[in-house]
Amino acid sequence: MSKNRRMSENSSAPQEPERAARWKDVIRVRRPGSVYIAISIVLGVVAVNSTNNLLYLVTTVLLGYMLGSGVAGRRNVRSAEVSLTFPDEVYAHVPCPVSVHVRNKNRFASLFLIDVSLGEGSAFFGSIPPGQTESKTLFITFPVRGRRVVDDDVRLSSIYPFNFFVRWWATDCREDVTVFPYPLRCEGDAVFVQEGPDDDRDAAAPIGDADVVGVRAYVEGDSMKRIHWKSSARTGKLKTRLYDGGGAQSGRIIDMDRLLADEVERGLSMAAWTITESMKSGAAVGMRWRDRVIPPAAGRTHKLELLRRLALYVA
Repeated sequence: MSKNRRMSENSSAPQEPERAARWKDVIRVRRPGSVYIAISIVLGVVAVNSTNNLLYLVTTVLLGYMLGSGVAGRRNVRSAEVSLTFPDEVYAHVPCPVSVHVRNKNRFASLFLIDVSLGEGSAFFGSIPPGQTESKTLFITFPVRGRRVVDDDVRLSSIYPFNFFVRWWATDCREDVTVFPYPLRCEGDAVFVQEGPDDDRDAAAPIGDADVVGVRAYVEGDSMKRIHWKSSARTGKLKTRLYDGGGAQSGRIIDMDRLLADEVERGLSMAAWTITESMKSGAAVGMRWRDRVIPPAAGRTHKLELLRRLALYVA
C-alpha cells in the first residue's frame, strides 16, 4: 500500500523507471539457466535449417522443461506466506533477533528452496510440508530510534525447481517496530533528580526493621541512607532496602530536562541505560519531563512504557 501511495503522488514521468526496476527483479536468469536457454536456441536454429525431426523433438522437450520450471516455480513462491516476530525490546545499533515464519498454504504439496531476506540477512527453508509453518531466526540492526515499519525490506525468493531462474514474489508482511534508544552507560548521579531537604529528612528518619519488606542489589544512584548494612556485610555486596507501602519510597526519578539540555540523542541513550540497569535489580524508576512526573515503579510493563516514551520523543 505504501508503494502505491508513493507512486500515485509522483508524476507519470518518474513512475516508469520505478516500475521497470521493480519488475526487473521479479525473475532473474541464473548462469545454468543462461546455458540452458542458449542450448535451446542453438538446437532450435539447427532444427529449422536441417529439418531434422529428432532435433525438433529435442528442442520441444527442452522448451517444455523450461515452461514447466516457470509454472512450478511460480506456484511454489505464491503458496508461501511470510510473517515476522520481533522481541519486546529492540534497541538502536544493537542486533536484535527476528523470528521469520513461513507458512505453506498448500494442502497437498510441499514448498522447496524458499529464501526470505530481511535487510542484509536471510533465512533459507529447504522444505516446508503442506499446511505447516517453519521458523528461523536472523538478526537485524536498526540505525536510529523511533517507530519503524518493516514491509518493503522483506523479500521472498526461490530457485525452485531447476536453479535456472530466481523468482521473487511480493509479500503482505508488515510489522510496526518501536526502536528504543541505544543504552549508553553513565553515572547514576548525573541522571537522577537531586533530593531536596524534605527527602533528606525522610531518608534520615529512623525506620524500623518491620518496615523493610526486602532487599535488592544496589543500583548506582541509590541513596546511601537506604543501604541495608547487615545484608551487605553478610553477602559482601551492597544491598538496598525495600520498604513497605510501595516501591516509590526507594525509587528514583530521572531528570529528563537535565539530560536533554545538551544533546538530545545522548540524553535519551543515558536514560535508556539507567532504566534497563535499574530494572535488572528490581529498582523502581520514574521520570520527570517538563511539568509532568511519572512516578517510580518496577516491573516489565513500566519499563517498556518508559523506553517507549524515550523512543518516540520529538524535540
